[in-house]
Amino acid sequence: MPNHLMETLLLDASWARACKVTGINLSHTPQLARLVTSRGSQVCGQLKTKLRPLVKAMFSFHSSQSKNAIKKNWALAEGLKEGTNFAFKHMSPEEDGQHGFLKVPLIQKIINTMWFMNKHDDSVMFHNYFKPFPYPALALVLTAIECCIDEWVMEYRGMYKSHLKCLHVFEDATKLYNVLLGICTRLYEVGWIHSSTGPVSAPIEITLSAHIIVAAIKEHEEGTTTEDESD
Repeated sequence: MPNHLMETLLLDASWARACKVTGINLSHTPQLARLVTSRGSQVCGQLKTKLRPLVKAMFSFHSSQSKNAIKKNWALAEGLKEGTNFAFKHMSPEEDGQHGFLKVPLIQKIINTMWFMNKHDDSVMFHNYFKPFPYPALALVLTAIECCIDEWVMEYRGMYKSHLKCLHVFEDATKLYNVLLGICTRLYEVGWIHSSTGPVSAPIEITLSAHIIVAAIKEHEEGTTTEDESD
C-alpha cells in the first residue's frame, strides 16, 4: 500500500485528470479525499477475499484442524514460499528446477476475477491504464497470494515492497528481451478476453498494394469501366 504522501499525490493527480475529462471543476474536500483513498484498503480486502478459496484449491491446502493436516499445511506453505515458488508454473525445491516465473495459472485467474469480470470493469473501461498490466498491481497480487499462504501457518509479514522490488530487478535483468513487459501484456490481454469485451485495437488502416494501384491507373488510362457502367 502507498504511504500517506504517495496516496495524496495520487489523489491529486487522479482528481485533476477526472476534472479535465468531465469538464467539471470540483475541489475535493477532506471528506471526499477519505472516500477515495479508502478504496485502496477496500481493493486489498476484496483481493484477499477472492484469493483465499483459490489458494486453498489450487495449492491443495487442507481445512482439517487435525495435527497431521496442520503439519502438512505448514510444510506446503513453507515449500510454496521458498524461493517464491508459488509464482512459478513449475515449482521446485531447487532454483534450477523452477520454470515459468509469473505464469502460474493462479495469477491470471485472480487478475481475471478481480479486474476483468465483465466489460464494465475499470480495467476495461480505462484500458489505457491497464495495458500492460501494471507492475504495482502485479506486486499486490503476489503479496496477497503470499499473505493467503501465510494464513495457513498463522503468520503475516509485509511483503508488497519486496515483491515490487523483485519485479523491478527481474525487469532490469531481462530488459533486453522485454520479458516482464511481455508477461504483463499477456496478463492484460487474457484478462480482456475474459471480460467478454471485443478486442482493443487502433482504427483499421486500409492499405492498397502497388499492384492494385498500378492496375487502377492502367484501367483509368484505358477508360475501362465497371460492368454496370458499361451496360
